[in-house]
Amino acid sequence: MIKLEKNLLEIPISLVPAFEDLFVNNKIPVKAKTTHNRRMSVIAAETYTDDTNHNSRYKKRDVKIALNDIYHGKCAFCEQLIEQSHVEHYRPKSTYYWLVYSWDNLLLACGTCNQGKGINFQIKNAKATFINNEVNIRNINSCSTGYNSTELPLMVNPEITDPLGLIDFQKDGLIKSDDERFFYTIDKCSIDRIYLNDLRRKLLDDFKRDIDSILVENESVQEQIIAIKTVVRKFLRDSKDVKLPFLAFRRYAIQNNWLNDITKEQN
Repeated sequence: MIKLEKNLLEIPISLVPAFEDLFVNNKIPVKAKTTHNRRMSVIAAETYTDDTNHNSRYKKRDVKIALNDIYHGKCAFCEQLIEQSHVEHYRPKSTYYWLVYSWDNLLLACGTCNQGKGINFQIKNAKATFINNEVNIRNINSCSTGYNSTELPLMVNPEITDPLGLIDFQKDGLIKSDDERFFYTIDKCSIDRIYLNDLRRKLLDDFKRDIDSILVENESVQEQIIAIKTVVRKFLRDSKDVKLPFLAFRRYAIQNNWLNDITKEQN
């Protein structure tokens, strides 16, 4: 999990409330009007109807494309690359019905993290409520973030909270945290599941194999040093590539000198 930035002013058209002054030439697109009507019916009913008719509105193509660009095709929680992504609600739509089409409440998640998170959303204080008026409807795509300071949710939103320094890894790929919020998130989303641990560990295993190959294929110490530096630089470069999975693990390995440790162990 890493911190990600979402511009709350660049809202997919499908999610913009249907007020004429919010659109070019005061012309409200059909897709925005349709989503707005769904939103208002949900708010009026004070409950969310979980069916295709309603669910399709937060899965519109412009929403998925925007989320995919922000998350670089990776799960918000476990950071693995995903082919079949899910538009996940940070605050569950079953209880926060008015936020079902809110831009600041939508994340990209893999199927397993999405299922694990589900409706798990423990908070320390009273749950936020919604007053249906024009001001709140106009600000519906950015109001969710304001609830965090009052509700104090345990589930981490990677668009808001920076995990740096709050999560730890082991060389076998295991992830853990002493922070209450990250412990809760790791547990509910099963970010420490064996499959993910194996994928994270493989990054170090591949690095070890590269070092082994260098030591076998290069006879002189000077050649070995040059080749090892090349492999290390690649690992450092990859840790900055936002399109690659498990950046948090890669960066943790670098910060904790694991590459140096592995190189010494292989010599």
